[in-house]
Amino acid sequence: MTPDFRLVPALPEHVDVWMAMRDEPVSRALMPLEPATRESLLERLRSSTSDLSDPKATSFRWMVELDGRIIGTVAARELSRFQGRVEIGYMLSSAYHGRGIGTRAVARVLERLFEWPFLHRVWLTTAADNLASQGVARKLGFKLEGVMREHYLIDGKRKDQQVWGLLRSEWEQASSRRVM
Repeated sequence: MTPDFRLVPALPEHVDVWMAMRDEPVSRALMPLEPATRESLLERLRSSTSDLSDPKATSFRWMVELDGRIIGTVAARELSRFQGRVEIGYMLSSAYHGRGIGTRAVARVLERLFEWPFLHRVWLTTAADNLASQGVARKLGFKLEGVMREHYLIDGKRKDQQVWGLLRSEWEQASSRRVM
């Protein structure tokens, strides 16, 4: 039986699940998560939207739902309509790592984002030792563009940050191959 996978709008009632994901050992070891309170995460949920038609919005967030359970989140932030770029970020509960769910969730968000005619570029960052996140980026056609040395502080240690980018032309070319 195929699992029921979908992206749903991020709502304030998802805050506890998001907090739990952020507190998982894998998340704390591989992501530069600054300390956050429940209230600060609630504010982030309230200040983002899933409505890509909102002309004033610059921050978007969806939750990844599998068989009725929230298991992750995907965000698009720092949208510049003028520059035609947006940053994407993603996180899954560690119980769901290695199943391709993160790749599917990010791909679905990219499909939506590239419906904007002005969007030229999507970028993401990952810690240099976050091989799973790099795998998601590679599978979706992102190119490694650079490394910022010792840019992240994770678990008290300095780590290199990788910057990955995906241009509209690269996404369209990959999409045309997927359709065939």
